[in-house]
Amino acid sequence: MENRHVVIIPIEVDEEKESSYLDAWQDAAEVMATQPGFIRTYMFRTIVPGSTFPLVNVAEWESTAHWEEAMNVCPMMGQQMAVAHASNYEAVRTVLPATPRSPNSGDGHPPTDLSPAETHRRVVDGKITLVDVREDDEWAARHPAGAVHAALGTLPASLSDLPDGPLAFVCRTGTRSVQGGAQAIRAGRSSVYTVTGGLEAWEAAGLPVVLPGHEGAENDG
Repeated sequence: MENRHVVIIPIEVDEEKESSYLDAWQDAAEVMATQPGFIRTYMFRTIVPGSTFPLVNVAEWESTAHWEEAMNVCPMMGQQMAVAHASNYEAVRTVLPATPRSPNSGDGHPPTDLSPAETHRRVVDGKITLVDVREDDEWAARHPAGAVHAALGTLPASLSDLPDGPLAFVCRTGTRSVQGGAQAIRAGRSSVYTVTGGLEAWEAAGLPVVLPGHEGAENDG
């Protein structure tokens, strides 16, 4: 643990160019995810108005040597690197290590992580469908506002009933949602995400939930 190498990169980018920058970062991060020693990387967006650096990228490597070697193949070597404090940011992109393909793994890639805050923003904007894959009793007890329900055990049959477009799967802590997302990918769905940390992280972030007997009311935690 002591030998891990953490790189924190503040990024100065105009708002109208953020989307294209994030797409370029996604491509570069997926290249990094194939390199030896890669642990994970996150992209954060500041919640502080008027920040000079609206985005901050944090990358973790097993050692400095692994990171230096990976920089030889990095598609974004021109990016200025510096150390900054990453508090007061919310995660908006995550790339985990690439996993080997297996004969029964569909197209071979796992669902993409999405933070609770970013998921909620996209749900409110109508850009994503949030799918709660927990059991019926768990759903009835409480569930994220704006979600639809499709229990994991019934998901293969339920996928055709879900709206077209991006899907974000959520469970209690994040384990079952990965399974649900993998099923969706194997079924041919694209733009599939899982909510990092599940409902527990959703509520910890103060995001709205629907409580039993109060289907029209929301609790912001």
